[in-house]
Amino acid sequence: MAKESKKKSPENNKSSFREYSESFFVALIIALVIRALVIYPFRIPTGSMKDSLLEGDFLLANKFVYGLRSPDWIGIPYTKIGFKIPFIRTPGFRDPHPGDVVIFKYPKDQSLNYIKRCIAQSGDTVLIRDKVVNVNGVPFQNAPKTKFVHSTIYPQGAQERHSFPPGAGNRDNYGPVRVPAPGDTLRFTQSNIDKWEEWMVVALYEGHDLLLKYHGQEIELDEKNLAQWSRYIRQYPLEAYYLDNQSLENTLYTVKNRHYFMMGDNRDNSLDSRYWGFLPERLVVGEALIIYWSWDNTTPLYRILNKIRWSRILKLIH
Repeated sequence: MAKESKKKSPENNKSSFREYSESFFVALIIALVIRALVIYPFRIPTGSMKDSLLEGDFLLANKFVYGLRSPDWIGIPYTKIGFKIPFIRTPGFRDPHPGDVVIFKYPKDQSLNYIKRCIAQSGDTVLIRDKVVNVNGVPFQNAPKTKFVHSTIYPQGAQERHSFPPGAGNRDNYGPVRVPAPGDTLRFTQSNIDKWEEWMVVALYEGHDLLLKYHGQEIELDEKNLAQWSRYIRQYPLEAYYLDNQSLENTLYTVKNRHYFMMGDNRDNSLDSRYWGFLPERLVVGEALIIYWSWDNTTPLYRILNKIRWSRILKLIH
């Protein structure tokens, strides 16, 4: 007696397809949740952390250790097409410590993520003399691969145009500058006009709105026109500035966030806190953990075995 051939019915085919589809979407959702809340992939785009981290290194960062931060933007990935949404941050196991390699949202353009080393935290005082970093009067222990590319030292007293705060000095001789701490109170008066820009930047990075209103003229003070703030402060009186629609003339501002002083290990070639200011905790993304892949961007693709930096794969980040 001949065996009957068993054929799957259309209903069975649909059921199998549905099972595979559901499994795929569940796995995709789990992967997206893990990426959004726990692990963050990051590629080193510049040489500011050289030689500790190299251009073409691909990293995984722990978003959990400093507290989970919900997304603050919805839009098309890898573009700036989208809009901001309110975010929340859960308590973390610990705060960033000096020496940690931290990924964070760049305060002057929060669509970009930066990576630097934490040098100091709230309440600490940073002083650089002849390229040597001191925190609270004690030399900061450099990472093993900290790099200096220029033998020339800018002298003490020389002012770089874009140093922060204004008048802080230059890349080699800087400060002393104190990192703001939660609970610090800032009262704007005509007698401390030299501190206005620093304090206004702190308020801006903490998420507040700043406005210049004078004789019918209104200018929103934000990251886009930071380079003009020094000129505005010289030109307009205190009563022209508003913080969250309250005149700075009548405002006692209290610092809310913990703040951090960030520097690149490539000390002479790094856009860091010496130039854009203090990093508030609200913009911290996570701690860099491990290099999972590394390309040498200068090697052509046809030499792929030489292009891959095998010795850097699965290397822990210190």
